[in-house]
Amino acid sequence: MPKYSIKTVASLTGVNPTTIRAWERRYQFIVPSRTESGHRLYSEQDVEKIKWVVEKQREGLTVSQAIQQLHKAPEPKPDRLYDEELKDGLMEALLTFDERQAHDLINRAFNTFSFEKVTTDIIAPLLMDIGTRWENGTITIAHEHFATAFLRSRLSTLSLQMPMNPFLPRIVCVCAPDEMHEIGLLFVTLYLRQHGYDVIFLGSGIPKEDLGTALHDIDAKCLIFSCTLTEHLNGLEEAMAYVRAEHTDLVIGVGGYAVSQHADRFGSSFLGNSPEAWTEWLSTI
Repeated sequence: MPKYSIKTVASLTGVNPTTIRAWERRYQFIVPSRTESGHRLYSEQDVEKIKWVVEKQREGLTVSQAIQQLHKAPEPKPDRLYDEELKDGLMEALLTFDERQAHDLINRAFNTFSFEKVTTDIIAPLLMDIGTRWENGTITIAHEHFATAFLRSRLSTLSLQMPMNPFLPRIVCVCAPDEMHEIGLLFVTLYLRQHGYDVIFLGSGIPKEDLGTALHDIDAKCLIFSCTLTEHLNGLEEAMAYVRAEHTDLVIGVGGYAVSQHADRFGSSFLGNSPEAWTEWLSTI
């Protein structure tokens, strides 16, 4: 699928944009697609073809000779996708507390790929990976909190760019009382915003009484709780009962690592463990 701008292709291959356009016109071995505004978009295969020609030039062939060989050779395969490199680099930057590098990488991602690809193929898997590493004890709470704060800040800005479907219900997302781990909640929030929902992200550290008061000022159809630690499940159930008593028409959903381990306690309120399950659950509200 075409996704690279000509500027990005130039960066990936070392061939300047003027030369790339000249090769297109003269040899037609790459044929980029066009955006509605007329900008070129290249596929991963296009990038690999240009890299292949450049490598043959280093071996002493002319461009025309290299392209003749290219037509006879098997299609070159990408050896490492650029989005994977960005995701891995961003993970390393977050786990080494290198905020400047993290900003540089995420900016590069958005300059290279579509908004949907960055959120779907880079940020969402990164959120899941960080949560898994924390659950497995391979990273500390400090790592998880730093990564969460960074991604929450960037996602808050990104959410303003996401189109909202006015016909979908407003949803409030909040952690269970005393639950401070927001990674799972961020992931759900990102998923909801990608699908056009108007989401109010309240985060962690909100007592049930304050949440109940805030909900009087928010015209929401649904409230989603996230709970990561088992020790907070009792507080979650208390908060659910408290909110239901004050807001009888509000649909409440729950998710997170601790909830998934005790899903039977929450019945139809349990969101499920995958985006597909979330889609099915959301269809009922």
